[in-house]
Amino acid sequence: MIKKLFEIMVLSCLFIGSVKAEDRNLYQLAAGDVISIKVYGEENLTIEEQKIDNREVIDYPYLGVIAIGGKTLKQIQSEITLGLKGDYLVNPKVNVAIVRYRNVYINGLVNKPGGYEYEPGLTVQKAISLAGGVMSKYRRSARAYRTKSSESDQYANLSADQLALEFKKDTETEAELYQVIHPGDTIHVVASFW
Repeated sequence: MIKKLFEIMVLSCLFIGSVKAEDRNLYQLAAGDVISIKVYGEENLTIEEQKIDNREVIDYPYLGVIAIGGKTLKQIQSEITLGLKGDYLVNPKVNVAIVRYRNVYINGLVNKPGGYEYEPGLTVQKAISLAGGVMSKYRRSARAYRTKSSESDQYANLSADQLALEFKKDTETEAELYQVIHPGDTIHVVASFW
């Protein structure tokens, strides 16, 4: 029995590890992410920390400007490897990694609204907790809505009342508390009308 439980735990850990590795391979970089680029044996080509700015490009030695936005770590790694191979290095060993993800934002009826550092596995409930929880007088009526980073511009200049009206139109956008969120996402906590 104990052996069987151990086997199940090991298989679960392997599955979870592979899912996280897969997520990292699919994760698309954007402004606010911080990456590192290491070329083994080549200190002058190694960048310990590079924050991706709003232009979503970096200036890399010998290769010039490289567009980063919307690409995965593997794509950037391949692009740098191919660019360095031949003229600069015979067989470059390049590793591109995330140092820090871009923030998630929690706005509205929480005690400490603002941007918070993303961590893999972050849920709506955990994000609201990071922001000090829902204000006490709204705990029973508050609703949480998640917008993806690509949708954030359409809600940027709306007041809390306007946001609540906007979300009321589409009741399917209400976020589940255990829903996993992604870097750049915004959680809007608004008072419910119903």
